[in-house]
This record gives sequence, C-alpha cells and structure tokens, in this order.
Amino acid sequence: MKRGILTFIILLLVCSAGFSFDMKNIVAYPVPFNPRNGVLTVGYPASYSGASADQVKVVIYDINGDRVIEKNRSQLPLYWNGRNRSGRLVKPGMYIIKVTVENENGDYGKKIIRILINY
Repeated sequence: MKRGILTFIILLLVCSAGFSFDMKNIVAYPVPFNPRNGVLTVGYPASYSGASADQVKVVIYDINGDRVIEKNRSQLPLYWNGRNRSGRLVKPGMYIIKVTVENENGDYGKKIIRILINY
C-alpha cells in the first residue's frame, strides 16, 4: 500500500515539474496604467527568461465582471493599449486580467492579475 502511494506522489511531482511555463512570474506593468502614456505589458519581468507556451489567452474584465477585451497569442509578452472591443479607451478604475496558458503537452496554467487604470 505504501509503495503505491509513493509511486503516485513521485508521478505527480514529475508531471507537475514537466510544466515549464512559470505562472507566478507573470506580471502586468506599469501599474497604475495610463493608456494615454503607452501600453500595458502582460508578461515576464525583463530580468526573467520565461519558457514558451503554445497558446496564451488573456482576457481583461472590468470590476463588474464584464469582458473588456480578449487576446490570443502563441507567446508572451502581450500588449494592451487600454481600449475595449469597440476601440474606445476604458474608464479609470480596477480591472482584472486572466492569463491562461497551455503548452504542447496539454499542461495548463492560470493566473489572475488586478490592475488599476488611472488618468
């Protein structure tokens, strides 16, 4: 019985270690973000060399949970100019960024980032 549990734990560690996309290092900057002064970057800090993924999906929501914009890419960084799907600048306030990644092995990761937009 103990051997079966140990095998399961080792297998679980090997499978989780195989996911090379490190979600904890993904950030959004600058915060607070002013769309009139540039773009928001969702990605790794410049000092970090992140692994690649096959699919990166970033969805930005306003504080009410309404979808502002959705972007799909094959890698990070991803840039946002502060405009919604209609092309209008969003209003100042709190926004939520949901980053979802998947690699070729089917490994999946998700991270939620909160940002403030201020003019």
